Amino acid sequence: SQRSPSVFAQDQMRLFQDRLQISLSGRWQGFDLSAPQFSGVFPVYASATSAAPPSALTGDASIAYFIRTSNTKIRSHVGNAYRAPSLYERFGTSFYDGYFSAYGDPRLSPERAISLDGGIDQYFAQDKLKISATYFYTRLQETIGFDFSGIVNPVTDPFGRYGGYFNTHGGIARGVELSAEAKVKGGLLIRSSYTYTGALDRVSQYGDGTLQTPRIFPHSFTFEAQRSFGRHWDSSFDFIAASHYLYPFDGLPNRFEGPRQANVSVGYTHPLAENRSLRIYTRLGNINDQ
Repeated sequence: SQRSPSVFAQDQMRLFQDRLQISLSGRWQGFDLSAPQFSGVFPVYASATSAAPPSALTGDASIAYFIRTSNTKIRSHVGNAYRAPSLYERFGTSFYDGYFSAYGDPRLSPERAISLDGGIDQYFAQDKLKISATYFYTRLQETIGFDFSGIVNPVTDPFGRYGGYFNTHGGIARGVELSAEAKVKGGLLIRSSYTYTGALDRVSQYGDGTLQTPRIFPHSFTFEAQRSFGRHWDSSFDFIAASHYLYPFDGLPNRFEGPRQANVSVGYTHPLAENRSLRIYTRLGNINDQ
């Protein structure tokens, strides 16, 4: 078992008649691992040093400034992340066909990442139209992977594993998101966005050395429309489309087509009293049957 206390603090400031907004936050998290107890004739982790993960210190800082003369907001953010290895990643085993196989590594280090982004929001037509552009960058400093291709070698592994969890150097992801939001007469709200993401691993997860990160769409597009009809009825439609992505099978990159999925919903709200109402709605997912 493992206990994990944490302390969080945040400060938000508004200056120059709310034109400048600053947010600062920090978090400390500690870990207390009780001494593991193992069963079996030859417990594979009995001789392992069982230390608690190191304490986590994470922080976030963001700043935004609004230029009233041009209706423009400029914003930026930077922060870091931490994830302690789970108990299964450290001590997990698998039982199959009468045999136990060790997957975990008690020596695992935590996952760490740092990210930053910056962008601009431009408002038009008395704030009924907003166009935004954002650049983002994330660096995975250290991550936890799972492998059966030979990275975990029973000859050099202290637990004799043929595969399992291990630390790797992660990678980077960077890109641009462009979005627009429009409030149209008649209670219609439209949102749309396009995102380009270039995600590369520092150590390939494929046997041929390909560095493109698995399960990440290089290109994606979203569209959403919401409409109210009087005081009671409302409806919405949303659609997502994305380019192909890679996923490793037998150590090689396999290409899969991205999603093309549309959803629609309709709702009815009936007032019951001054501060109570009843809402009935239905939602149809994947109406294009992909």
